[in-house]
Amino acid sequence: MKFFLFLWVCSAVNGTCLTPAITNLQPFNSHYECVHAGYLDALQMVQSMGKEEVEKSRLFVAFNCRPETII
Repeated sequence: MKFFLFLWVCSAVNGTCLTPAITNLQPFNSHYECVHAGYLDALQMVQSMGKEEVEKSRLFVAFNCRPETII
């Protein structure tokens, strides 16, 4: 089973997340590998948005690893 990573940039001020999700098209071989990549990607996204923007809109990154079967 392969897993795919989906990330959303969300605002705690507005209570919303940007859609559609940002999708990492690289399949992961395990849930662990996907979650590990999710945390690394989320950190990079927060850093690239910058402290001022993150503070202003109380931004955070949510992610999910979804299993997909490949036939």
